[in-house]
Amino acid sequence: MARPRKFEDDAARQAAHRAKIKAEWVEVRRADLDALTARLERLQSAVADAAAQGDALALEARAGSVDTLLDNLVAAFARRAA
Repeated sequence: MARPRKFEDDAARQAAHRAKIKAEWVEVRRADLDALTARLERLQSAVADAAAQGDALALEARAGSVDTLLDNLVAAFARRAA
């Protein structure tokens, strides 16, 4: 026995797929993404330079990846605010 069809036809299946993709993903202009990436790389470089000069916050926050750097900065400022 065949399972019941989930969609009426291929067009309905495709429409459901497109709706799912639209709900899960956002569109970003390439120029905006590139600019944000460059800013994050400059931040990481500036933190590394400050850490090399002995800056306490930079030493606390420095990391090998931008994601970890951001997490470390959030944690460091949260500790200071507490």
